[in-house]
Amino acid sequence: MTLRLAGASTALLAGVLTLGVVLSLPVLGEGSPSSPAPSSNAAGAAPAGASDADILLAGKRVWSDAACYNCHGNNGQGGHSADFPAGPSLRKSVLDPESMLMITECGIPDTRMPAWLKGAYTELECYGNPIGPAPSGILVSGAYSEDQLKDLVAYVQVAFMKQPMPTWSDR
Repeated sequence: MTLRLAGASTALLAGVLTLGVVLSLPVLGEGSPSSPAPSSNAAGAAPAGASDADILLAGKRVWSDAACYNCHGNNGQGGHSADFPAGPSLRKSVLDPESMLMITECGIPDTRMPAWLKGAYTELECYGNPIGPAPSGILVSGAYSEDQLKDLVAYVQVAFMKQPMPTWSDR
């Protein structure tokens, strides 16, 4: 189960969110896709016991499918589009994999960073909020499973942040 900071204080939450915004989250994708992105159902998670290469490929598929490059730039360098919000550079991020996963799953309140996890807020706690409707100021996409988002975070950590492959306790 992913750390959701249940019961986190407002100060801790603000610190995590500030860290994510100021230091920027890494993004996946090395250039624009040459073909249309597959539907979210096509971006399946790497199977249990998959090789690192398979996990990174699955993460890159989520990056492309979710069009993360629209906000974070084709190579995770940060966005500068007139049509999309300017997301932070993921290449400069110092977020650990767990914090990055939480932000990817639960979004960042009062920003355009959506909650990508299926069931975020309505079925799974985020930032210590009780299960129910998402609070105002949160965009919820809910397009991906936790394993798919772990693959995405692994891709960002390795491809853009040049960090070692993350390990997850439940995978």
